[in-house]
Amino acid sequence: MNESNINSKKSIIQNIKNFKIYLNERFPLGKNSFFVLIFTLSGYIYTSLLYNSKIINQIFSKEIKVPMPWYKIIALFIIIFMFFFQLRITDEFKDYEEDLKYRAYRPVQRGIISLKALGKIGIATVIIQIIFAHAINPKIIYYMMLVWIYMFFMAKEFFIKKWLTKRILIYALSHVVIMVFITLVIVEATQYIVPKNIFDVFILQRYKHNIDFALIPLFALNYLNGIVLEIGRKTRKTDEEEHGVQTYSKLWGRKKAVIILSLLFIIEYFFVILGLAHTYKQYFFFGGLTLLIILVVSIYFMVKFLKKNLSGKIVETMSGLWIIFSSMCMGLLPYLFFSLIK
Repeated sequence: MNESNINSKKSIIQNIKNFKIYLNERFPLGKNSFFVLIFTLSGYIYTSLLYNSKIINQIFSKEIKVPMPWYKIIALFIIIFMFFFQLRITDEFKDYEEDLKYRAYRPVQRGIISLKALGKIGIATVIIQIIFAHAINPKIIYYMMLVWIYMFFMAKEFFIKKWLTKRILIYALSHVVIMVFITLVIVEATQYIVPKNIFDVFILQRYKHNIDFALIPLFALNYLNGIVLEIGRKTRKTDEEEHGVQTYSKLWGRKKAVIILSLLFIIEYFFVILGLAHTYKQYFFFGGLTLLIILVVSIYFMVKFLKKNLSGKIVETMSGLWIIFSSMCMGLLPYLFFSLIK
C-alpha cells in the first residue's frame, strides 16, 4: 500500500471520528433516536387507531388491531429521523456567525467539522429519505417536499432575519410550524400503510372526513410540544445565563416562563384527552389518568425550580419528559398496555 493510500485511509478514519464528535455534542444518536421513535410511533399508532375505531369496529365489528408492517415502519422512522438531523444541520448554517461570536466552543466553530462537510451529509440524507419513501409509497415524497421547502425558508430566516431575531417568541412560533409538516408526513405515510388490502376506497372515503377532524389534536399536540421544547431548554436560573444568548427566562423572567410552560402542559393535556375521545373508552381513561399524573408531577417540579432556585436542567428535563409522555399517551402507551394484558 503506497503512502497516498495510507494518508487517504487515515483521512477517512479521522473524518469519521470528527463526525462522531459532532454527533455526540450536537445530535446525540441515542437520545434523538429514542425521541424520534416515540414521535413516529405515536403518530402512526394514533392515526391507525382512528381507522380502527371509525372503520373496522363500526363496519366489521372486529377487535382493536393496528397493522404493523415492520419494514415500512422502519422506513418511516428513518425518514423522520433524517428530518430532525437536517434541522440540526440547517441550524449550523443559520447560526454560524452568532455561534462563532458567542459559542466558539461548538464543534463547527472550533474546526472539528466544516459546514461544507455537513452540507454534503445533508444532501446524502435527502437521497436516503427518497429511497426509503419508495418502500412505503412514492406519493409521500410530495408531503416530504413541504418539509424541505419550509426548512429552506427557516434556514433563510424567512428573509426577514433582522426583524425576526429581535422577536424571540415570533421566531419560535414560526419555526415550530415545521412540526406540523413532519406530522403530516407520518399521517400520510400511515394512511398508505394501514388501508392497503383492508378497506375498499368507498368505505375509506366515507369516514375520511371524521378521521381528518380527529387528527387535529395530534397536529396541535406536536406543534405545542415544539414550543415546550423551545421554552424548556431556554429557561434557566440567573447564573446559568450566557452572554449574547436569548432565553425566555431573560425575556419574561423565570416565573413567567414557568407559568407559560405549565399552561402549555395543561392545554396539551386537553388536546390529548380530545384525541383519545376519538378512539376507545378504555384508551381514554387509561391515557387520560396516566397523563394527569405526569401533569401533576411536572407542575410540581416547575414550582420547585422557582422556589428553590434549582438548575434550568430541571425545567429542560421535565419539559422533555412531558413531551415524551404526552405523545405516548395519545395512543401508543394505551395500545401497548392493552395489547400486553390480552
